[in-house]
Amino acid sequence: MTGDRKKGVSIGAAMKQRMGSQEETPVQVHVPDPVPLKTEETDVLESFNTRLPRSLQRRLKVYAAEEGVKIQDVVQRALEEHLGMI
Repeated sequence: MTGDRKKGVSIGAAMKQRMGSQEETPVQVHVPDPVPLKTEETDVLESFNTRLPRSLQRRLKVYAAEEGVKIQDVVQRALEEHLGMI
């Protein structure tokens, strides 16, 4: 009986036949304009160490975590606002 069996088409061959019989439709791809590089010179980040009361440091960490921002960003914004007021 094994000699009487007809071999079917493999899955790969069937896919090739199927893909070859379908017409290709052109697809428009939107390519965004390239983002221009900043021409302004940006400040280099410097390391800054200071001592804070433990309670203030904890409040800072909790605030940054709740807002989903970095501690350094909170400190930078606070200092810029404070120094701008002077």
